[in-house]
Amino acid sequence: MANETFVVTLKEDPVLGAKCAHGYKMLTGSLSFSASYTKSGTYATDGEPMDLSKIFPKDLHVVLFEYQLGYKFEYDYTNKRVHAYVGASGVDAEAGNTDDLFAAGLTDVRFIAIGK
Repeated sequence: MANETFVVTLKEDPVLGAKCAHGYKMLTGSLSFSASYTKSGTYATDGEPMDLSKIFPKDLHVVLFEYQLGYKFEYDYTNKRVHAYVGASGVDAEAGNTDDLFAAGLTDVRFIAIGK
């Protein structure tokens, strides 16, 4: 059965996070992608929603994702969304509209976010 929703699982306490230097905190978690993307937007697809502004109200400094099963991930800081890219003949292309990333095995993509 395909996963119909995109799920963000936080591994750290979302309020406190792990303390870093200079007032920054770190948050770790994982993503489970859904059965399909939504079409249009600045990117080839809208991507998946991942708003961390409540956890990092002052500054979301960086979000890093692990590379998994031939896919790379990018965080769209402006629209607060995650985009998936797959290598095609050595060129990365965004996963297409309605691609089933859940069936592709993207059910535990780890990430780390740092901010204030």
